[in-house]
Amino acid sequence: MTSNAAFEPLFVLVDDHIHSARLMRRAMHANASPARLVWIGNAKRGERTLVRLLGATGAQRPDMVIVDLKSHSGATAAFISRIGNLAAGANVPLAAIADTGATENRRALLQSGADAVFVRHHELGAYRAEMANIIDFWVRETVTWPIRA
Repeated sequence: MTSNAAFEPLFVLVDDHIHSARLMRRAMHANASPARLVWIGNAKRGERTLVRLLGATGAQRPDMVIVDLKSHSGATAAFISRIGNLAAGANVPLAAIADTGATENRRALLQSGADAVFVRHHELGAYRAEMANIIDFWVRETVTWPIRA
């Protein structure tokens, strides 16, 4: 019997809060996401892991990186600036999570190298809808989805 896990896209999440990482995973699964979401830790641990994963070839490489760090401090933009070239070289899109209504923050995230910026909603229904938007972005905008190949 073949496992479908081999065909599921792998999204890795860099987040400084395990509770928000769990919430994101549950929200994606509530939308019947085709992706497997794996939390790889905070910025320090995530960067070490991504350097290893994005430098690897084949199945170890994630299909998308989602970064959700303290947006008010600029940590997400700084993190994306540090790994942006590595992700681009590996053809792995970077998605950032920003606070609602933070237009200036969104612009800074895009300038730092994020391929897309999504909003952190506090209402559960809106948050789940935004998780669906992340999946839609990946399917529409990347060349890694097997159906599009």
